[in-house]
Amino acid sequence: MSYNLLKGKRGIIFGALNDMSIAWKVAEKAVEEGAVITLSNTPVAVRMGDVSKLGEKLNAEVIPADATNVED
Repeated sequence: MSYNLLKGKRGIIFGALNDMSIAWKVAEKAVEEGAVITLSNTPVAVRMGDVSKLGEKLNAEVIPADATNVED
């Protein structure tokens, strides 16, 4: 059941790797509550994990970014 608690809000969620990740569940719930989100994780995690599937499911942009790399 959704109460639209986050309707009109935007956010970025880091660290969703697969459906066992806390970040994955937070992303699903945020969108269910009306938020528009962007997903981010390290480039390796984006390639190796299922974050692209989550992005498609939630209609969310996926941005690979490494916090240890200034260019990212």
